[in-house]
Amino acid sequence: MFTSRDRKPGDACVHASAAEVVECFRYESSLLGKLAFLITGDQATADECVAKAREITLRGNTPFRDWLLEWAKVATITSAISQRAEVIRSNEPAYKDQRCEHVEHSWQDDAEERATSLNLLLQADSRKLIAALDPLCRAILVLRLAIRSSIQDCVLRLNVSRTAVLAANCLAMTRLHDLPLKSLEENHDASPVRTAEAPTAQEEI
Repeated sequence: MFTSRDRKPGDACVHASAAEVVECFRYESSLLGKLAFLITGDQATADECVAKAREITLRGNTPFRDWLLEWAKVATITSAISQRAEVIRSNEPAYKDQRCEHVEHSWQDDAEERATSLNLLLQADSRKLIAALDPLCRAILVLRLAIRSSIQDCVLRLNVSRTAVLAANCLAMTRLHDLPLKSLEENHDASPVRTAEAPTAQEEI
């Protein structure tokens, strides 16, 4: 895959080649597949979304090299949301009378906080997240953490009310940050003698 070590003067304004696009989607297939799976809740559909995002990227004007991975994430997430748009929007009424009391949930975290939250998302058990959160929550969680979407951007991308986005985002962030503690408790109860190794760590558009 093309990396910063391979960059030459002027490469920031150079469009990625078709080969580099294919390599990016291949090299980052695990990441892209997990993001799509969290939104769709179905592995086969998630794989289709990644493949579709790759083909759309190859058929259009390829992005600049420096933006290739971000483009791949946006294209994959967009494809997954499109696949589940109706299901995602059907959850909006559940948040009609709910409010978020955590002011910080609507902020854009700094780089370090975003990296920590994204790590939690990527290292979490996807199936547990899917079981714990509805499709609207999951779509917002992926948008906010994977491509740094603002609350308003989530409103526009998902075509739901700001009230629903704020409430669903609140639930999603709360559940996400509860997961590590729950996982530790579950591991302790299941095998009190063994010590689990700590997982390695991995702006608004």
